Amino acid sequence: MADPAAAPRAGAAGSPRIAIVGAGPVGLSVALQLRQLGSQAELQVFDAQPHAAAAAGDPRVLALSEGSRQLLQALGAWPTDAATAIRSIHVSQHAAGLASLPRVMLRAQDSGLAALGYTVRYGELLVALQAAARAAGIDVRYAAPVRVQPGDASARLLADGDGNGDGHGDAQAVPQDFDLAVLAEGGAFHDQRQRELHRDYAQTALIGQLRCERAHEGLAVERFTEHGPVALLPRGADYALVWCVPPQQAQELLRGDPARALQALQRLLPACCGRALELRLFGSYPLGLNARVRARQGRTVQLGNAAQTLHPVAGQGLNLGLRDSATLARRLVGVPESGLDAALRRYELARAPDRVALLGLTDLLARAFTWGAPPAAALRAGALAALSAASPLRRVLQRRMVFGWRG
Repeated sequence: MADPAAAPRAGAAGSPRIAIVGAGPVGLSVALQLRQLGSQAELQVFDAQPHAAAAAGDPRVLALSEGSRQLLQALGAWPTDAATAIRSIHVSQHAAGLASLPRVMLRAQDSGLAALGYTVRYGELLVALQAAARAAGIDVRYAAPVRVQPGDASARLLADGDGNGDGHGDAQAVPQDFDLAVLAEGGAFHDQRQRELHRDYAQTALIGQLRCERAHEGLAVERFTEHGPVALLPRGADYALVWCVPPQQAQELLRGDPARALQALQRLLPACCGRALELRLFGSYPLGLNARVRARQGRTVQLGNAAQTLHPVAGQGLNLGLRDSATLARRLVGVPESGLDAALRRYELARAPDRVALLGLTDLLARAFTWGAPPAAALRAGALAALSAASPLRRVLQRRMVFGWRG
């Protein structure tokens, strides 16, 4: 295993020593932005994966906003040839007993954009980021699981015996002190320790691929059902599917007759998709909210899933983490070790509006469309109708989902 106590690359006198724990998209984006902005900090990146190629084949499909694409493009880490554009989003609910259901259409052209976002496989994005990190001379230590021991004036890294990625665990005392630790290795909801803001949605996300008779032409679909949302994301010629259902139903669908699963899904889809032709389910994972009230403890900052794990509705988790990383890098550039505490306070204030808004919005959307009281469906239909009719409000919401909430 790589030695966590090895010295990072030296920086200018007085520059802080920064450890980044996690060489995924969020961790590597922090390191790349610090280097691109001219930071003289000593940087060291640690990752529990055995080598750089360990996660390169990860088939998960990510939904990245146009704002995230611009950020990654500027870092030289955007996999252009592997991305599929999302040019419009159809938002609606499936509700029995309502004769006419309103829907909201979000279109890139309404915001003067070529696309609202893009889909890309996790492994493809990671390969692009790794290549950019190598070109920037960023040293990433693989096979080096570490945990962070927060402190008011420094952060201590210890070798992690369990490698659970949540900043805790039994460790052998191989300490190294840094002026700042950035924890960007958060893991999945079902593997995390419970944080201050915690909610189990009693939903499981089925991940798969769907082929429909109509070409998607860049259309994404967010369909709210009584059990949870169904998201169709354009990916190549087909759709990447995220289908949220109760845990027991998830197992039945995964183990049962594929034709019956296809029929069940077809009943939930809006007419704009046409007939569903072929469904492949790849796996599942439980859904929940697990977030810290404050994503900083002294000289340790948590980003991405290490700070907040969200419901995948609206696909905002990674986008939020990338915006966090961009703001943190800007606040740290040119700051000596003695100025870190003030810079971190400014970072927290700058990120609070975006973070609070998305924690609240994703939690509301994950739960509100599953409320079964008789008037609930009609009230939801009224809200969608009002949003569809209010063009200025719709455009504002659209821009916020693409570029975030700014204070």
